[in-house]
Amino acid sequence: MQQLITVLSISTTKNETIKATLKATKERRKRQTCRVFELKIDSSHLNHHTKEHLKRLFLEAKWLYNYILSQHNVFDTDYKLSEVPVKVKDNFELRELRHLSSHMKQSLIKRTMDNIKGLTRLKANGRKIGRLTFKSYVNSIPLKQSGNTYRILNDKYIRIQGISQQLRVNGLTQIPRGSELANATLIQRHGDYFVTITIYQTREHTTPPSKTVGIDFGVKTQLTLSDGIAIQYVIPISNKLRKLHQKLSRCQFRSKNWYKTKCKLEKAYAKVNNIKKDVKNKLVHYLHTTYGIVCYQDENIKAWQRLWGRKIVSTAIGGIIRTLEVKVHTPIKVDRFFPSTKTCSRCGNIRDIGLDERIYTCPVCGLVMDRDHNASVNLDNEGLKQLVPTGRRDVKPVETESSTLASLEYLNGIPYVKASSVCEAGSLIASA
Repeated sequence: MQQLITVLSISTTKNETIKATLKATKERRKRQTCRVFELKIDSSHLNHHTKEHLKRLFLEAKWLYNYILSQHNVFDTDYKLSEVPVKVKDNFELRELRHLSSHMKQSLIKRTMDNIKGLTRLKANGRKIGRLTFKSYVNSIPLKQSGNTYRILNDKYIRIQGISQQLRVNGLTQIPRGSELANATLIQRHGDYFVTITIYQTREHTTPPSKTVGIDFGVKTQLTLSDGIAIQYVIPISNKLRKLHQKLSRCQFRSKNWYKTKCKLEKAYAKVNNIKKDVKNKLVHYLHTTYGIVCYQDENIKAWQRLWGRKIVSTAIGGIIRTLEVKVHTPIKVDRFFPSTKTCSRCGNIRDIGLDERIYTCPVCGLVMDRDHNASVNLDNEGLKQLVPTGRRDVKPVETESSTLASLEYLNGIPYVKASSVCEAGSLIASA
């Protein structure tokens, strides 16, 4: 009896220690910045056994996920199971889970449970939801514990639990030294393998810039800033994509050539999307580091896509707006129905203006101004009205000119981006 009491007291103390450690970790991470780095596994350095192991991992992950959904009570799924029934045509066959480790099984089960809990919360809030469906493939496997499920060996190699070969990856040098490693995810995408690693590092407290700006989004000129900078960029669809679509349509559905062509098509689209993402991140970084307050309008991007289609898709304006809401120090969203284009930024007069009119002319005060520049100034003024009234800092013309030239030099250094200065008088454009 005394031994049983001793064992129970030790177990209780251990549980309390674990809870205290988890609580301290959560409090510490609230004061840190979370970042995610995506690393590509170099397939040219993988041997045949490792390639087959990775393929089998994702196949077993699909089997396990479908088995979890088939259970009457998903929350009773045991992570120690070694085989699962798999439907083959009209029958079920038992398949052995040889490559998935216990940690991977636990992570897949927990992720499925979290998805079900999330749908339950949405349903409780009155949202119309569906149900989780069986999958024909699973593209990601959680690696929840650094040092056990995965381990970084040096600046070039990592190790994943269950794989004997050291995996060479590209991009490990971008992870800051001394940062706290958290969970990771093994991803399969268009024939290649990637590892996303989440890290926590000390948050740097920086003073936001004092400058404010209004941004007018458009089709012809993607971004027009209230300080007179017009930014244009378009990532066109290449002929390679069109040829691959034609080739895929001629292949027999689900044949080997169909899968090969589909993989090439996915890689081509991924390259275009990566270019869009790079341009978006650099533009948002410029706005984040240059301006403390950013005012923009709540645009209906879906309606734009129905009207102009490919012109909007090739610019990813919606991604810029969503990122601004998170990255900028003080984002201010102006109402969608505010007449920013029709309003005179000098006297406030409102008049109708056609889409073909690129110059705004006010019949009351005689203002002649580029229509997008006029709209961005109106958005800047309207957005600042939502804040506590503050006095603006007077900026000298020489300071404004030097700042504009530096901004144009930086923006024109971004691939696919063309920035220019919009002048009020006659809407002259002075290229950088």
